[in-house]
Amino acid sequence: MTRYRKTGRALTTGAALLGALALSGPAHAANRTSIVAYGASTRAQAVSYGANGAVRICDVDVADGYGVAVRYYRKVGNLQTLSNFRGTCSETTDIQSNPIVLFTACVVIDSVYYCNTQYADTGR
Repeated sequence: MTRYRKTGRALTTGAALLGALALSGPAHAANRTSIVAYGASTRAQAVSYGANGAVRICDVDVADGYGVAVRYYRKVGNLQTLSNFRGTCSETTDIQSNPIVLFTACVVIDSVYYCNTQYADTGR
């Protein structure tokens, strides 16, 4: 229980919305970003980009040894999770006909997923 409280206090989450709206057409959605921090450092960054058909998760602090993940919803379907424990970036298949609508970045510590509590909305 003590470890849980320490982790809970140390875990901070944040979300940043980045990108520019395209000038024409619904296929040009804005890029969106979700980040999660643990302690004073950002640990993971997830980005949905272009037409929001895919989402990418990147390990921002490789030296910490933690895994990262992104939890996301497509327009049609249930919650899905893409994890990465290699200290690199991973991305989903680009399915523009079934775009990402909501997603959140997570850091994985001792097999527990600590995610940004606010899902980023792609506007799709």
